[in-house]
Amino acid sequence: MKTRRCFAFAAGFLLLTSVAAQPLLLQDARPAVIPFLLEGANIVVDVELVPGRRLPFVFDSGLSNGNLVTQEVAKTLGLKAIASPGSKQGVNDASGDHNAATLTTVPSIRIGGASLSKQVFAIVAIPEQVTQRPGKTALAGFIGAPLLENAVLCIDYEHQRMQRWARRDFDGRGLTSVPMTLNHGLPTIVVDIDGRKARLIVDSGNNGAVVVYPAFAAKHDFRKRYPDLVAHSGNDGSGQDFEVLNGEAKIVAISPEASFQLAPLTVMPQGMDPAWGIDGMVGFEVLSRLNPCLDRDGQRFLFRAE
Repeated sequence: MKTRRCFAFAAGFLLLTSVAAQPLLLQDARPAVIPFLLEGANIVVDVELVPGRRLPFVFDSGLSNGNLVTQEVAKTLGLKAIASPGSKQGVNDASGDHNAATLTTVPSIRIGGASLSKQVFAIVAIPEQVTQRPGKTALAGFIGAPLLENAVLCIDYEHQRMQRWARRDFDGRGLTSVPMTLNHGLPTIVVDIDGRKARLIVDSGNNGAVVVYPAFAAKHDFRKRYPDLVAHSGNDGSGQDFEVLNGEAKIVAISPEASFQLAPLTVMPQGMDPAWGIDGMVGFEVLSRLNPCLDRDGQRFLFRAE
């Protein structure tokens, strides 16, 4: 599960037109529509954990095992911890951050037109610098993998809405599809970075374009390949500062139909086990230009090519 946020990214240009993926409609098939606000790079959705009480959560596809709710909101809503030996466990995110958390189960939640039952939330301390929204209600937490389970989720950044399809009703004909394999529950795709293949997490909660970890950067001699990399400070969801390197890749490609020129490139610390074989993350600056459909259970990443 994920709380990490990195706020320092290089400016750059992605030369690809944004085209919303519009799957074919089957007869009488309709998706659940989930409006969202795009705040910076965050997909902010209204979520009802209790009837009549809507609270802002960020949708984060890099949360692999459930959802997060802040301690303050859990207390306000009267959410009770699961009374079992397993009610406390470690929470891991897409960046490898590990925190102890108390679990609670919410019988039913509503996100736009979608309803999810028996949702598990980890009650965690999330720093104010992550949750604060000047002039608005603070974030109540993060919604993760459950929104993707048993469904195909299409993200339309341009119109600020998501369509959540039952998998049986989704028709992806006309869309380009690339494999999206699950690695420890994290959806990953292979991305070509100037001729180097990287396995990256599809991470809607990351505000960069292409992020790689130091081991990948060292293996492919990024210091020499990208002499203009500049060091900046970043900050994660636990409030820890770290150094990131920002630069620009000449060409980033997900497939021959989706090739990006002059894409922002970031090198940041890796917290997860290197043995997992994950090289980094692909975030908002790429995803928002593809408007992808995420078929987590079918392990497909779909989008409409130009």
